[in-house]
Amino acid sequence: MAGRTKWTWLAAGAAMAGAAAFAAQGGFGGNGGGEARPMVQLPPAAPAAKASTSAASAPAAASLSATVGGYTYDWTALQSAIDADTEVDNGYFIVGNASDPDYLFAYEKGSFGIDRVTPLASASKWFAGALGMRMVQAGIATLDDPMRPPLAFWTTIGTKKDVQLKHALSMTSGFNASPLVGGCQLLPAMTLYNCAKSIHDLRYDILRPGNAPGAQYSYGPHGLQVAAAYLEAKDISIAPGTSPARQRNFHELFAQHVTTPLGMTSTTWYDPAGSAPTNPWVAGGAYSTPRDYAKLLRAFLGGSFITDMTSFTQQRTAGLPRVFVPASAGNWEYALGSFVECDTPSACATSKINSSPGAYGWTGWIDRETGYYALIATEISSGGDRKGVELEQVMQDLIEDAIANRTPAP
Repeated sequence: MAGRTKWTWLAAGAAMAGAAAFAAQGGFGGNGGGEARPMVQLPPAAPAAKASTSAASAPAAASLSATVGGYTYDWTALQSAIDADTEVDNGYFIVGNASDPDYLFAYEKGSFGIDRVTPLASASKWFAGALGMRMVQAGIATLDDPMRPPLAFWTTIGTKKDVQLKHALSMTSGFNASPLVGGCQLLPAMTLYNCAKSIHDLRYDILRPGNAPGAQYSYGPHGLQVAAAYLEAKDISIAPGTSPARQRNFHELFAQHVTTPLGMTSTTWYDPAGSAPTNPWVAGGAYSTPRDYAKLLRAFLGGSFITDMTSFTQQRTAGLPRVFVPASAGNWEYALGSFVECDTPSACATSKINSSPGAYGWTGWIDRETGYYALIATEISSGGDRKGVELEQVMQDLIEDAIANRTPAP
């Protein structure tokens, strides 16, 4: 895909309030005057840098090849491009497919281990889409579900009454008109239900001309917070072992439907150095590892974890007025928790590339046409929001070339 546009990325999670927003999330208190915890909880230093293909390690060489699934791939150009990038000093890079359990390519640059727990920022959004689709698949919800009655406070008048789960997950709910003002998603001591009520009461712009569910595209955190509250309220199953008995909370639903089935043992919707908040920051507060996130991407690509991949990955914002969308997102459209990547608006209708970049540069994507998934796992304190997508675009061309030119193994 030569000549792919190189977009500059701006993650709304960071844009809302920059480092202060992350500090508010990390503080888990929302007391305003107290001293917040550090913005990022870093794990211990990883081992010395190494290059690897699949589980094997190898030193950098003039030619770097790997044999996986009966084919030999030449990753020399890809690793050289990663090494040449002076803005990403530390990171873990993975390329895989749905059929082979081994990675096609895995490389640690600098010091960034495959099990390093890292804040995802807006890369968290794909988790929300996945949880929603898994609960739809389980028959608990539908994408066309209205917010009421599970969210009993929801209005029965005006256009707001027509918000459905699909709108809340696709940035078309009618909320998010001014995501820079923040909101209750940064108050972890609240409950999801009460935060959704606050968003319902304060964040729907009834004065905005033409505002209605499904009528405008506005990127931000509020719709996803509402979707999470709805899913938590919609599920009435009892959490095992609770006394007195209670319904599963959001974290337990995420574990039941996403992390446990995939064996994602180091993924949470909060800083694991703390405790699970009753009001997690759904659009930007998750933590994971390269190993865990790659499991999710592989599952997406496989098509059995989420069986209706068309509904999950298709554009849902085509032709809509763009009220608030990062200028850096260019012509990309939005699906359920992920972007649909394309060079022109018309190309998004047939694009098979979905991604969910984060403010610190963490960027995972799937390419269902070429048949691979890939991950840039990194944590860049400044400029990561731009750098992750820039490097992703370079890598996409090189990965496509390596796959197109693979050779049968002897």
